[in-house]
Amino acid sequence: MILMLIASLIFIVMLIKIVDRLKNEQYYKLMEQFPSYPAYPLIGNLNMLFGSLKDLLKNLEKIMSLDDRVFFWLGPIPVLFLKKHDDIVAVSNLTQYRDWMGFGDQWFGTGILTAKYESWKVSRRAFAPAFTTEMMSKYVDTFKKGSLALVETFKPAALSGEIIDVWEDVIRINIDTIVENTIGIALEGVGQEGKDFSNSLHEAMPSVTKQVITPWLQPRLIYNAYLKLTGRSKIIDQFRALPTKILKDKLNDYKIAQNSSLEHVPSSKAIIDQLIKGGLLESSFTEIRMRDELIHVFITAIESTGLNLCFLMLMLAIHQDVQQKVYEEIEEIFKDNDTPTTDHLFNGLKYTEQCIKETSRRFTHAIITTRRTHKECILKDGVIIPPNTFIMPLIHVANQDPDVYENPQKWDPEHFSEQAIKNRPKNSFMSFGHGPRSCIGIRYAMVTVKTSIAYLLRDYHLTTNIKEVTDEDLISDLSIRSKLGYPIKFSRREQIENNNTIRN
Repeated sequence: MILMLIASLIFIVMLIKIVDRLKNEQYYKLMEQFPSYPAYPLIGNLNMLFGSLKDLLKNLEKIMSLDDRVFFWLGPIPVLFLKKHDDIVAVSNLTQYRDWMGFGDQWFGTGILTAKYESWKVSRRAFAPAFTTEMMSKYVDTFKKGSLALVETFKPAALSGEIIDVWEDVIRINIDTIVENTIGIALEGVGQEGKDFSNSLHEAMPSVTKQVITPWLQPRLIYNAYLKLTGRSKIIDQFRALPTKILKDKLNDYKIAQNSSLEHVPSSKAIIDQLIKGGLLESSFTEIRMRDELIHVFITAIESTGLNLCFLMLMLAIHQDVQQKVYEEIEEIFKDNDTPTTDHLFNGLKYTEQCIKETSRRFTHAIITTRRTHKECILKDGVIIPPNTFIMPLIHVANQDPDVYENPQKWDPEHFSEQAIKNRPKNSFMSFGHGPRSCIGIRYAMVTVKTSIAYLLRDYHLTTNIKEVTDEDLISDLSIRSKLGYPIKFSRREQIENNNTIRN
């Protein structure tokens, strides 16, 4: 009986391997073309990613130590990992298909970040009017309002002299800003849903990452059961409540105001109004689709700009010489203006912009993106990637490439000096993507952070008890975060200047 059971198990395993071989014939041929690791049934190579999220970056870098291109089995899903910028640029240019294989759909739905090509084109058309130069200039007042709120928030810490972690305050005010720019009213106007969204936002990224790297959570039915058993399905409901409420209220206003005629829709600077105007012109833009688009706006604007600002504040607090240079540049534009103009924020503050870009490079907010080839893709050296291949460019690893950036582990704004940019390959900065599916909100993120740091440094001098942030100090889900937190000590500028005057 035992022998029969063992023989049956061996037969089942062999049958699974044969079926898998037939089903994935093209990928096994691909394995002959690219370096790969021994794979196991069902889990593939995911044993190499097991463990805490704290180790994810380290594990990815270890995997890519094999080669610049690595064929990898993400459980039963075959993918090609890429880490060199020229490969990533080629793939980004040659394929516009992004496919997250259903990961994260329960949280984020299907919006501009994860939509497949045809759907993405519709999303892009709907969003485009919201990010024109003219529309962007209308958001600046809200950026300034949020920046002044940050200054006010940190006053108690400046008075007490204590070191505080700025993360929660930055994210809270960042949510206020994006909500006001999105719907045209302050966050307090949306009630409990706003608070629930803020509280549930940080459950989403780790949960999705866990699904990606855990083979038994990859099937949708099992992951749905996991979400219910762990209570995360209720958190998803809270997470979606805010965009659902916003959209429902806005669509109701539209029905009343326009009486089914776009010609009578009032002009507005709110992103949602631009989205609805564009969406109503697209037959595929259902109410659920619009809600998902709002979710994507929220998570990208809040996460990317929030993380960038927190890391930037920390880096300026560590690198006092850089902070002084940024402060002097800010003071130069403030000397003749009580507040910086739109032109200053869009086209000025060049050194500050170098610091922001360097922060995005060193602490990449989206460590991985995805592509799926819809046709044959030929890389620079003639290597052919066949159609229907999943590709995962490792953006963070590419941003730390010593062949592109001198001393890449060091945070150094000179990486984005004019001379440094001229000396390295074109399009080597990967943080906001490349090609047709690059980030549509890059200017929005840049101006948000510029405005915040300008107002903060004008009022405060930043210091910290951290000497440096290394890769050992980073944790990652889909974004990179600091295990050390973002501890900052705020000192009022006028107090420092008075003390310096007394010493002199």
